[in-house]
Amino acid sequence: MQLRYPTKLTFEEYATARAWQDARLDACPICPTGQCRPEGHGTYMRKMPAVAYVARFRCLTTGTTIGMLPDFYASRMPGTLSDLEEAVARAEAAPSVEAAANELRPDDAEPAVTLPTAVRWVRLRLAMVRSTLATVRGLLPELLECCVVTVRSFRERLGVGCALMALREICERHLHQLPAPLGLVPPPESGRLRWKRDQQSSGPDPPPAKA
Repeated sequence: MQLRYPTKLTFEEYATARAWQDARLDACPICPTGQCRPEGHGTYMRKMPAVAYVARFRCLTTGTTIGMLPDFYASRMPGTLSDLEEAVARAEAAPSVEAAANELRPDDAEPAVTLPTAVRWVRLRLAMVRSTLATVRGLLPELLECCVVTVRSFRERLGVGCALMALREICERHLHQLPAPLGLVPPPESGRLRWKRDQQSSGPDPPPAKA
């Protein structure tokens, strides 16, 4: 499973500082409070946008590994949320998906890709991000009901340069129900009911931000 590793660091700052070494997990998110304290379980590698690592812990009761995913990383796909979001923003502003594909994955890039492959690459990212934004809008109608399902609309409403990174924090209580690339890998099925039962409420949603 994955947990959010809250950080304001950029990817470059995180990689330079080797900040995965600073990750801590004092309470197990699966077991009842006080039953076990997760032990360090090394790291796993993320290769994009460059090699860096994510800290892992292990639940001693269930054997489940728990990755502490920094806010800037996309979940269950390579790269960062900001790079993904920027690609979608540029695709939304392009006259067509084909035009966006030519811009984002040009034929002379290394490695070169065909136009149909580049179009599929763009369409996949458009679909993932739009699905995520639509789901989040439904979860937080007081904050986001005025938004249309575009990166630009969500950025303007939240007053941020990267809407997905902001939503990773705003939607923290929902992260194990949200889809990739925003949502996180949930606990295993065997431990999910206990995890939900013992999870404490994080309080009311934050008040709407001013436009």
